[in-house]
Amino acid sequence: MVRIKIIDSRSYINFVLYISASNCYSIPITKMMPERKKAVSPRKFAPLLIGALLLTALLLLYFSQSMNWNRAELADGNPPVEPAGGTRVAPLETVLHVTVTMEPADFRRLEEQTEKFMLQYPHVRVELSNEQQTSERYASIAMQSAQGVAPDIMLLDNSWIIPLAVKGYLKPLDSLMTGDVLSDQLPGLLEPLKWNGYLWGAPKSVNPYIIAWNKPMLTEFGFSEPPQNWLDFQALAEQIAAAVPRSDGERYLVNLSPGDLMQLQLWLSRFETEHRSFQLGPLTEAEQEKLLWLQAHMPAVSAVPIPNLQQLNQLALASRLLMFIMPWESYIDMSAAVRSLLTVEQDSIDSPWMNGSSFVISSASQSENEAILWIQEMTDASVGLQEMEESGRLPVRASLYSEQVRLLTQSEDLPPIWWLQALSELSQDDASFKPDPNWPYQWNSLQAVWQAAGDEPQRFLALVQSADE
Repeated sequence: MVRIKIIDSRSYINFVLYISASNCYSIPITKMMPERKKAVSPRKFAPLLIGALLLTALLLLYFSQSMNWNRAELADGNPPVEPAGGTRVAPLETVLHVTVTMEPADFRRLEEQTEKFMLQYPHVRVELSNEQQTSERYASIAMQSAQGVAPDIMLLDNSWIIPLAVKGYLKPLDSLMTGDVLSDQLPGLLEPLKWNGYLWGAPKSVNPYIIAWNKPMLTEFGFSEPPQNWLDFQALAEQIAAAVPRSDGERYLVNLSPGDLMQLQLWLSRFETEHRSFQLGPLTEAEQEKLLWLQAHMPAVSAVPIPNLQQLNQLALASRLLMFIMPWESYIDMSAAVRSLLTVEQDSIDSPWMNGSSFVISSASQSENEAILWIQEMTDASVGLQEMEESGRLPVRASLYSEQVRLLTQSEDLPPIWWLQALSELSQDDASFKPDPNWPYQWNSLQAVWQAAGDEPQRFLALVQSADE
């Protein structure tokens, strides 16, 4: 507070002017002579009042220098700590450990997206690790989870998620799926990730297996559409076997790549009335019959690895391969000429979620909020749009199949619109999928048998015999 003594020589009045940061007031202290009866013009006091107001403003400005007008609060609502001297202490940095299994190009894209995330949220540091996909990876993740040392976030095969959730190794992600985000999900991908009333994974990518038929070969043998049941397929196979041999080589009924168990399972379920593609267990009598039939017709079954698309292209163009079973991304990598000869079964996309991956949060993570924030950014529709434009990959968001998006995008190789319905439906096989915590081990065991058989002449018989053991 400032005390100023002012003497008005004309009115002979002494008074003290008190000025503080909040107000200004005066107190008369002496009166040297009686007040004049004649009124004094207010203009004579104007300079005095203006000066007092200016002085008050200067003092208020001075006192405000010591006040902190830039108050902020942390995410938990508490103000930042300020030690003596007014220096603000930054909040502690949160480190997220993330492991994925991706192709190098996809991993570079994820790194770029993560860099943008850390610029937007500087208090979160994300450490990415791209691991190799091996038959031992599930066992390794299960062991780390049991020991409480699993990474905060993992990108896992969809078929692993419920088994890990049943064991208590994951945290639910229901808080991530709300409002528009939830309504934009595809039920065929989201529902299989639910168990016990909770959601355990956030879909990131999907690459379903498709079945395609060689249209010229179907027409050649009197079929206007693919065979619908096992008897029709056998009849078509007999016609092809009885045809005049060609000089350019053997003609094949189906291509079953060595070691691709999912491909074989889909072939078995294609002609089954009861779908149980991925419900592992003892082979049914019908499944054994089909495998033994394949063994008897071994010369009519090719064993070209799916990555060898050039050889598959040649077989298709020469009308030497009838039935193709492969991931969608492999199909779109085939030549345009070949794809024009093939008809894809749009209504027989069996369990498309199986060949996909989703983000999960470890139950050992101490940074759940930051983990959900990162997953939300990495699975945003804008990220899916970028991936669709750059790679032609199937998006996991329903909105990206809309006509508006297709008109705005600059890509010419967009997924067909029928995928929206295929990924929105939940098959009977998916609905009855039981949460068996040992399912991944059983699958890996059967996969090992099929891989060991390779392209041996007795590979189908070996699979039947191993199932009986």
